[in-house]
Amino acid sequence: MEGKDLTKGNLLKNMVFILIPILLTNLLNSIYSIVDGIWIGNLVGEHGVSVITNSFPVTLILSSISIGIATSVSVLVAQYYGAKNEEKIKQVVGVSYLFNTIIAITSILLIGLTLNFWLNIMNTPEEIFNMTKQYLTIYLIGFVFNFIFTMIMEEFRAIGNTKIALIFVAISSVLNIILDPILIKIGLGINGAALATAISMFTGMIISIIYVMINSKLLKIDLKYFKWDSIYIIQLLKLGIPVVLQELLIAFVFFIEVKTSNEAGIIGSAGYGVVNKLEDILHIICGAFKTMVIITVGQFIGNHKIDEVKQIVKQSLKLSIIPIFLTTIILFVFPKQFCRIFVTSDEVISMALVYLSVLRFALIITPIRHILRGVIIGTGHTTFSLLQILFSMSVEIICLYFLKKYNIESLMALGIAITICVATELLINSIYYFSNKWKKVVIK
Repeated sequence: MEGKDLTKGNLLKNMVFILIPILLTNLLNSIYSIVDGIWIGNLVGEHGVSVITNSFPVTLILSSISIGIATSVSVLVAQYYGAKNEEKIKQVVGVSYLFNTIIAITSILLIGLTLNFWLNIMNTPEEIFNMTKQYLTIYLIGFVFNFIFTMIMEEFRAIGNTKIALIFVAISSVLNIILDPILIKIGLGINGAALATAISMFTGMIISIIYVMINSKLLKIDLKYFKWDSIYIIQLLKLGIPVVLQELLIAFVFFIEVKTSNEAGIIGSAGYGVVNKLEDILHIICGAFKTMVIITVGQFIGNHKIDEVKQIVKQSLKLSIIPIFLTTIILFVFPKQFCRIFVTSDEVISMALVYLSVLRFALIITPIRHILRGVIIGTGHTTFSLLQILFSMSVEIICLYFLKKYNIESLMALGIAITICVATELLINSIYYFSNKWKKVVIK
């Protein structure tokens, strides 16, 4: 079979084998995000940073849907790969191409037609409202292609081939990094950054499709399997809908967070946006750990080695010491220097540092959160994952409401509320993990 069987050989070595390419892939996206932020912050200014901040919740909605569908495909492929069932893998892949295309077009149209609504509910500052809308319109067009690109990359990862995903994302990211300053400088401004992203997404989709058609028997578009198979559609929906709703819930909370930061004006919005860059980097790194756990757990579950999952968690926690240490160094030793990478305004930096002073403890334990979340999703218990996120996010919103009611400064209140939310999620997932309820088989 294509790919790598993670259930055979040294577990830690196998996990590192797939983690490194995933981590490098995510870091490439992180580098683009950093470079994008640097160019926009320095060439466009505070207004540009605020545009990106106000665009992020909308783009997160799209990412939520894309990631949710891709994750459901990944879990199925990983489990069938562990079970050595090539026929079912081909069937899932064929259905997923058709299903994902329909979801992509529908999602883009709905969000595109309701952009004013999303920007209004965030209280997007009037001076950047049109800029944000133009940026998002261009971004939406490109994201149609990213749906397919993301799905193909997750399919490769599910069979243990994380190097291919690294190569294709590298090509897409480098193209984005090259085009970004060029298109900004020729007079397109913030719209140039959006166009660079759209072009890179399209390129990523094209090269990935060409590759699978030529080199992969398992993942290529085969008309024999390119059909609406209700059995697999139901499985994809059963796994995917909770993940999509979970990601959308996170996006909704981001709307509230951005709206809260906007209450402090452009300075508050930009300060939140600077810290959000650090959160992006951390979540991208921790997302690699989550993906590694999902894939590894999926293959072990498919191979009926459920009891080995606890070993996967132990090895993952050992590996997570590195990002936890690096995050701690940045937060406690070099926070101001990090902020200054993106903006030069002392007012914005001061605002960001106030926010970071409260949020730092939540950021440090983020890797552990993602590992436990990966176990729950990898075993197919996506509904529980949704419910615990719903509860944790509700705690954040309630805390934020009462903190603001007592006139606590916006970003300070936001940092406290998010920290309580993170602690709640970690507690719930830990209890669930040690209860062993995740051992119940979901996919037959």
